[in-house]
Amino acid sequence: MKKILIVGLDGLQMNQINHLQTPNLNKFKNNGFSFENHHSTFPTVTRSNAASIVTGVNPGTHGIVGNTMVFRDYDSEIILPVFYSEMLDLYNRTGEILLVPSLSEILSDNGLSFMVLNSGSSGNAIIQNTAIIKNKQTTLHRDINLDKNEYSNLPDSIHEWPEQNIPDYNSTNHIINILSDLEEDNLSDVSIIWFDEPDKSQHNFGLNVEESNKALKHVDNLFGKIIEFLDQNSLDPTIMLVSDHGYSRITEVVDIQKELQANFPGYLFAENGGSFLVYTKKDQIFDPILIHEIISKPWAGPIIAGSNKISINGIHNYDLFAKSGKRNPDLFVSMNWEKLHNLKNIEGQVYSTSLKKGLGNHGSVSPQEIHNSLVIGGKEIKVNQGTFLPSSNIDVLPTILTLLDIGIPKHLEGRVLFECLDNNSSNINDEFDKLNFPLTTRLHNGEYIQNIHLSIYKNFKYLDFASVEK
Repeated sequence: MKKILIVGLDGLQMNQINHLQTPNLNKFKNNGFSFENHHSTFPTVTRSNAASIVTGVNPGTHGIVGNTMVFRDYDSEIILPVFYSEMLDLYNRTGEILLVPSLSEILSDNGLSFMVLNSGSSGNAIIQNTAIIKNKQTTLHRDINLDKNEYSNLPDSIHEWPEQNIPDYNSTNHIINILSDLEEDNLSDVSIIWFDEPDKSQHNFGLNVEESNKALKHVDNLFGKIIEFLDQNSLDPTIMLVSDHGYSRITEVVDIQKELQANFPGYLFAENGGSFLVYTKKDQIFDPILIHEIISKPWAGPIIAGSNKISINGIHNYDLFAKSGKRNPDLFVSMNWEKLHNLKNIEGQVYSTSLKKGLGNHGSVSPQEIHNSLVIGGKEIKVNQGTFLPSSNIDVLPTILTLLDIGIPKHLEGRVLFECLDNNSSNINDEFDKLNFPLTTRLHNGEYIQNIHLSIYKNFKYLDFASVEK
């Protein structure tokens, strides 16, 4: 039976895969097929992109539009963090976490097994396998307790998680210990191994500093141990090396509550690092004055209306690049950003709603945060090749289903990455369009010009970045 292994390195940028910093990842890249124009979904945060990877759709469709957000189907007056306990409560009240079927459910329906080993947040872990709520499939995570009797076939190490630290060597090492303790018949048809590094260190120490580089080197060594484990057990799965988002350096931290909440008490502002989401409270009518107030701030980047219910001159709508959904906020606001040059592995900087100046963060619509990593290798994958065709985290699921000979559900928004498949005999058209959509808002003291840049390939849209001029 074919097996597929997804290895996620949270926050990994493609330029971090090289022979000096990450020799094991670099060797895998050289022996596989690399996607040099890969995209995360916006907002560029982990939970949204974890959901996009396992559902094959954009956040508007799957319903997880941030790491923190308002679930109006749950309670329209509070901001919820996307963690396990909150998502369990959401499920008990509404009957759903994701708004579409995900990888775990599709595999269950086709009689295939699925396992998640995750050292990251509990929210990430539950989203990667929502079926665990119904005691289907397997998720191994420090905050998700498993019945020892029901999982007696698995090693005791799954219940004995070490203390978490920064850099998170303990948890990431524990993932490998669990993997090493597994018997061959414990391995699932599809597995996800997700490491919370280098993301955790880049948040806490910054980009391209000693501590973060050591953490990156550490997970590279662990990736090498995964390859050794597979070789020792004569396993030859298709491996997908993926990250959820890229990174920027924080130029300044902005207190959104202080900047906006006091003057606009009828709204909720859900902070997501390099972006924030705006929701009207109950009985509050959306007032365009709020948009003009945000635009006037130096830290404000592109503003995107969450649905066509809000139509403001000079503001793009989410429907320009993805389908809007019932959990979309009234506004997506990206913090302002800029490109940097001649700084190794630091491609840009961004205003942030959290952390400290000089540290790393993400969440915005900048190109350095939208562009992330994808490399695929295995016996059915072309060797030592790559492409600059646009691809996205929403393309991962349809490609997995094709490799498993499972039909593609009609609701999926991603495409099959045929260009990497060794048995694909059709000619791949390597041409795609790059389009810019400018809009101008005239203010009393000047103009606010917003540009959204898209790549279009075979009718599939990819958000490259968005920028503003003031």
